[in-house]
Parts: sequence; structure tokens; C-alpha cells
Amino acid sequence: MMAERFGNDELPADLAARWRADAISKSDRPEEFWVGQRMRIRGRVQRNASPSPRSLRFAIASAALIFLAVFLIAPAGPLPPEPAQHAVFDADQQLLLAVEHALAVGTPEALEPVTLLEASSNSDVETIPQKEHHHEN
Repeated sequence: MMAERFGNDELPADLAARWRADAISKSDRPEEFWVGQRMRIRGRVQRNASPSPRSLRFAIASAALIFLAVFLIAPAGPLPPEPAQHAVFDADQQLLLAVEHALAVGTPEALEPVTLLEASSNSDVETIPQKEHHHEN
């Protein structure tokens, strides 16, 4: 506020001299005061510097909890290599699947005459015994 009254320039010499004299008179204390002041400051610094038993217990508990979590999560050593998976195929099953697939696909157009011959030869074989049975009667 005083600086506003006098502008941005320095304070007047008489005001600065009064403030300086006032500060010196207030700081003029006996040596016992300064010794007591140093002791109080050192005591506060030592209290703040030494960890309290409560915070020490909290730090130990936190460290133990972290160690336990890492111990349970992390593997004990390198993982053994996984054995290679070998596919086991049953030959009979494969044959059955191949036959089913072939039947589902049907006969190619080029082989249709052969299937007709096979069908007629099968019917001839079946009819022959029937004819023989008719002659025997």
C-alpha cells in the first residue's frame, strides 16, 4: 500500500530508516532466546524426519503384500516347452468319411454308362436264380 502512494520508486529514506530501526530493535534478543529457538527448530526437524511407528508398520505391511502378490502371480522359473500336438487319425474313420463323401458327390458323368452296366449285371445276377427257380418248378 505504501509503495502505491510513492509509486514504483524506492521508499523515502526516512521511512526506510524507521523500518530498519524497528526490525533491528525487534530482533535484538538475548542469546538464550536464540539458543532456545535453535533447539525448538532442531526438535521439530527430528520429529518430522524420523518415521512414526505407524507409518513404519504400514510401509512394512505394504511391502509384504506386494511381495506376496508378485510371488503368487509370477512363475517360479521358465515355463517348460509345450509338447507338440500330434493329430491322431483313425484309419477306419478316415475311410468311412471318404466313402461317405464319394457317395454324396455322386457318379461323374463320364462313368454313368459303367454304373448302368453294373446295375444291369446286378439285376441279371438276381434274376438268374429266380429263373432257375421257375424252371425247377
